[in-house]
Amino acid sequence: MKEQIETLGRLASLRGNRVRQMLGRVSYQQNLCQRYRNNITGLSRLCGFSVPMTTPLQRDNQQRYKATLYKMVELQRRELALAEENLTRIQCELLAAMRSEKVITQFLEGKLGEWQDLLARQEQKIQDGLAAQAWWRTQVS
Repeated sequence: MKEQIETLGRLASLRGNRVRQMLGRVSYQQNLCQRYRNNITGLSRLCGFSVPMTTPLQRDNQQRYKATLYKMVELQRRELALAEENLTRIQCELLAAMRSEKVITQFLEGKLGEWQDLLARQEQKIQDGLAAQAWWRTQVS
């Protein structure tokens, strides 16, 4: 049983490491999503600026500039959507890993309890045997 408990302990440790790794991935993905949101906000603010234009060349330049900004905003929105989908997938994987870790941890705790009960029973048998020997010696003397 001791070997089984050691094996379960190693398995629980591996699953705990997996959960910590997944937590890191979720955190990274959340930060990535926030960066995309910040980019979208910043680019949208740039699109809102306008200055008085006096020549057709300036107006054309500003239109091209804003068109480029709108394309960049759209690209950032698509990237954000992909990053959010990835975040959702990683969160589902994290939940599965956490469940798996919890199951093995509870099973290990149960086995440890059984092991401790077994050791306690063995210790009690030894104590009972010693007490019986002591009682028998007092009866014989």
